[in-house]
Amino acid sequence: MTISDPTMDVVYKAMQGLAARQRATADNIANVETPGYKATKVDFESSLRQAITIGDPNQAQPAVTKSTEPNGPNENNVNIDDETVSEIDTNLKYQTMVEAMNAKFRLLRTAIGN
Repeated sequence: MTISDPTMDVVYKAMQGLAARQRATADNIANVETPGYKATKVDFESSLRQAITIGDPNQAQPAVTKSTEPNGPNENNVNIDDETVSEIDTNLKYQTMVEAMNAKFRLLRTAIGN
């Protein structure tokens, strides 16, 4: 018998989606000067929202797509300003999910008497 915790399932899936976005952003920044490189975008929030609605957060999957932003002179469409903001935003959200997970563990630890 397994014990399921919907809150932890949602937090875990959110962390997976945020980690995928972190990797995509890092790849985009690393390729900012690569001719012809197309930036990658990750959306997991809509899939997670839908999975929560049906009651199974584990069904959520990140959607990875190429950016449709216009190309620069070297046919590269990475916008370093947008990527930097995305990196900061994603890292803050990831830290928030880690804190949510830690809070849940503290609560469980308290409930079982340390």
